[in-house]
Amino acid sequence: MNVWTGLLGAAGLYWGLPYLVWQRWGLGVVQRGLGSARAELGLTFDDGPDPGTTPRVLDALAEAGVQATFFVLAERAEAHPGLLARLLDEGHELALHGWRHRHGWLRTPGEAYADVVRGVRTLERLTGRRPRFFRPPHGAWTWAQMAAVRRLGLSPVQWTLEAHDWHPGYDAGAVVRRVAEGALPGDVVVMHDAGPGGRTAAEALPELLAQLRARGFQPRPLEALRGLRRGRLRDLPRRAWAATVDRFFDRLYRVEELNYGAHSVFRVAKGPFPGPALELADGGRVEAGAPAAELHLHSERMARAGEAGSLTAFRFFKKSVPDLARALRERPHLSDVEVFWGVSLFHEVLGPVGFRSLELPPARRRFLGAYMHFLHRLYGGTPLKRVWPTLVYIDRATLLERYG
Repeated sequence: MNVWTGLLGAAGLYWGLPYLVWQRWGLGVVQRGLGSARAELGLTFDDGPDPGTTPRVLDALAEAGVQATFFVLAERAEAHPGLLARLLDEGHELALHGWRHRHGWLRTPGEAYADVVRGVRTLERLTGRRPRFFRPPHGAWTWAQMAAVRRLGLSPVQWTLEAHDWHPGYDAGAVVRRVAEGALPGDVVVMHDAGPGGRTAAEALPELLAQLRARGFQPRPLEALRGLRRGRLRDLPRRAWAATVDRFFDRLYRVEELNYGAHSVFRVAKGPFPGPALELADGGRVEAGAPAAELHLHSERMARAGEAGSLTAFRFFKKSVPDLARALRERPHLSDVEVFWGVSLFHEVLGPVGFRSLELPPARRRFLGAYMHFLHRLYGGTPLKRVWPTLVYIDRATLLERYG
């Protein structure tokens, strides 16, 4: 019993702890860039080069004028030096995925360590330069791999958005929707240029890159992505809250994204307006019970905007208001909405873009104020003094007149 307990404990330390710390939590691992107004994305590809699919991926990138980071397998790079040369000639960044594609958990520590070292040495010999980044097959880390990474001076990388191009249930259209609708500024996107994932990625890329550009995103290789960040321990409460409380709230109240662009920060939940009656600029009123949509912020998107400064956050707000008018036009279930309303700490920011405000009753203001200040700090905001929540709203006529 003691032997088995010891073996299980050792397995937990060698495989389980790296799985949690680096693969799931991303602590100390490069995961994303700065969520700036430029809305940059890190575009990355794994598993190549593959003569059957990598050229098609490169053709799609060249047609769009986009560079990316390719995490290559050194064994394949050695077998296809022409593809490696083309990657570099076309301005793409070369990174290491290992010597051979094998899950780190299926290797002995010595094999896992040697695979990274051999991969680096091979790429140095083939290109005359050492890669900067390493990402293991399947994103699965072990202590041995991380030891090799540190000895060789590499930067460990994970991702924040997986395209699922490898998944049998995802065709090119599903990949386009998943990435285009799920991307946030600063994300690191992982795709594939080899195997089944490479075929799907090559088919999806022309439409995906067009949609990303139309939404305001700028795909980049990792070396050009501003503000590369490693996961931090203080980020975990925010991520846990988003994965549990936020997700439960969204399902309970049927909150939907208005993710029309890189800077979209509004989400809405349709329901009757709870009151009190609102006075409109034209002298009309919105009574309790009228068709309405409650506004919510995309907290993670706002948190990333705030990293680049309060002016960037204001720009995100301003660019998002036309999304409300677009939702009235394009989403039939919202077509009868008379007013968009919400409770916000930032009514002064919303005033210049057409919103009006109404003070809340003192008890409700104190309760919501405590909760909203907690969320503001949880998502990385600086403490706000003497700022209280206010009911903010914009009626249908004003919205369509300004942004119709």
